[in-house]
Amino acid sequence: MESVSAMPSAMPDEDKEDARAARRAVRLGLGLKLGYASGALVDGVISNVVNTFLLFYVTTVCGMSAALAGAAAAVGLVVDAISDPVIGSMSDNTHSRWGRRLPFMVVAMPLLLVSFVMIFSLPDWTNQMALFALLSALSIAVRVSLSIFNMPYLAVGAELSDDYAERSRIMTWRWGLGMIGALIAVGLGFAVFFKGPGGLAQRHAYTPFALTLAVIVLAGAVCAMRTVLLTRGRQHLPPAIRSSLAQRLLPELLELFRNRSFRILFTSALLFFIAQGVTLSLGLHANTFFWRLASDQVQLITLAFPVGLIIGAPLSGPIVSRMEKRTAVLIGLCGLILMQAGPASLRLSGLLPLQGQTLALFLASATAIGGALMSMAAIAFTSMMADAADEHEHLFGSRREGLYFAGWAFAGKAATSIGTFLAGMVLQAIAFPVDQTKQNGLNIQLPEGTVDALGFFYGPGAALLSVLGVLILFRYRLDRSTHTAMMTELHQRRAVAFRSAATRP
Repeated sequence: MESVSAMPSAMPDEDKEDARAARRAVRLGLGLKLGYASGALVDGVISNVVNTFLLFYVTTVCGMSAALAGAAAAVGLVVDAISDPVIGSMSDNTHSRWGRRLPFMVVAMPLLLVSFVMIFSLPDWTNQMALFALLSALSIAVRVSLSIFNMPYLAVGAELSDDYAERSRIMTWRWGLGMIGALIAVGLGFAVFFKGPGGLAQRHAYTPFALTLAVIVLAGAVCAMRTVLLTRGRQHLPPAIRSSLAQRLLPELLELFRNRSFRILFTSALLFFIAQGVTLSLGLHANTFFWRLASDQVQLITLAFPVGLIIGAPLSGPIVSRMEKRTAVLIGLCGLILMQAGPASLRLSGLLPLQGQTLALFLASATAIGGALMSMAAIAFTSMMADAADEHEHLFGSRREGLYFAGWAFAGKAATSIGTFLAGMVLQAIAFPVDQTKQNGLNIQLPEGTVDALGFFYGPGAALLSVLGVLILFRYRLDRSTHTAMMTELHQRRAVAFRSAATRP
């Protein structure tokens, strides 16, 4: 097992790639796995809090037009999605004594923490367009700074080991700590900051909530950055820079989409994340007005998902490492779709008469099961993305981990922006009364047609897109035996290349 002390404090860039490959062949020590995985707290906290609370906060609490709120959130995600390939390419090609990933992570943190706190501290302006402009700017700042940290961080995960099964174990730790961060964030919100009669409508509680989470995020980021520094002797060397970013970005992106495995993973993720964007953005609205649950019951259901994700992580790791990753993803996604769309479909059909606490327990159980299945799908999917990056080197002779995970993030963010925008448009289309909720809190009665429409788009409507993503994933062909043979050939190619380089005058 490799220990922290085994890693040199300063690894020169001239260190040969074969020596790095030898380090990657040694299993990563538990301390380094945990240190690396702690960086998942950053995305786990920020993304889940923004996706869960932001649309509710700016519409129901701040009284902003639902269409403008959805558009502002979507602007941030679209700009971020466009910037992801740029960040990925820069990270792949950066030369630095600290490695090619760490400088981006360090630079990102101050902007991320400040903008995150500010987006949950909006002023009480009556001018809707001024509020829209501010929210759009903050949304861009949060999303882009998160990407500047997260793209290089995710790419490192694909560089710590070349082993098919070990990668799944690394992804399991990363996923598990990310979901613990999500659970802590949501739990603090409901159990501490939004506790009491006003519940989620307490505007004054959002700023201290965001400040507390910023401290947690910073702690996780510092641990991860330290680990990235210590393991840079495992990471691939950047290529020699022969052209500027503007000259190389488009050819690199075109090269990326020439890989069939990447195209399948990208398209499947795009459809799935659009569906999740709609479901997550409408979640608090649906729990409050469609299911007609009290604040403590909404808390139970909202917390059930990250609890399921955490429970699913240690159970999913061994399963994913033993079965084909595509199979694990398909099982996880199909189960998640059933758990998310099933209850709302039953209610709309008149087949779910449960009310109150009994209903809340039923929904929480379904949500927790869905979370556990989501863990299995996500762990396998991210490990498949790392395998596809190996396939890219096999096909084209270049390493593109940063761009691969930028592609994954682009799919997620572009799709989530579409989902968030669609959620805002849904609220606008069904005439959700944001003016009434700002004045009267949650004590309003919605028309039955509005309630049913909310339930449909939250449940079965969004699930249709996830089903399309599952169908596309059936075309993925990179399995364990293919990857093993491919890696054997890659190691042989690298050895020949190193011997050839060593004999050059």
